[in-house]
Amino acid sequence: MERQQVIAQATANYWREGLHALSLNELCRRVGTSKPALYREFGGEDGLMLAALEHYRGLAVVPLLAIIASDEPFAVVLERAVAVMTSDHGTPPGCLFTKMRLSKGRLGPQTLGRLEGIEAERIAAFEAWYRRALERGEADASVAPELAAAYLDKQFTMALVSMALGESVEQIRAQGRLAMRALVAR
Repeated sequence: MERQQVIAQATANYWREGLHALSLNELCRRVGTSKPALYREFGGEDGLMLAALEHYRGLAVVPLLAIIASDEPFAVVLERAVAVMTSDHGTPPGCLFTKMRLSKGRLGPQTLGRLEGIEAERIAAFEAWYRRALERGEADASVAPELAAAYLDKQFTMALVSMALGESVEQIRAQGRLAMRALVAR
């Protein structure tokens, strides 16, 4: 079994189909491995989902965190983040991280723990980004950084859910721009 290939294929399948649509047997068939081989390599479905989540984090979460760590003006970075999230990257629409957040009952303890860690990492990054924008006078000072971080998380999540639902990219971008105006200094 080629571990990285199985992880990449499992990630793509979970991302495209969601977590509830695939049985472990079907996933094994699609990635071309047996259940015993999968259990030997990953310790079970939880281990495979954990590996898929880590792989996805590198593909999508880390690049988003790099964008928001930019020293560019807050409004410019907001626009870039919305554009990147709604662009066609040759991958399934939407977000595996978001799909996992919406299906926590389907996750094993290892994957759930890591998912919660990534959630906390994103919220902390959003909060730090907003604090930097406040220090530069680019963000609305009447909005607390903790509230802004939660708001950014919810708005980005809704954009990604809308992408997965096949809604118009232009409509999603327009709604994202409208929602983000609430945080920009006037």
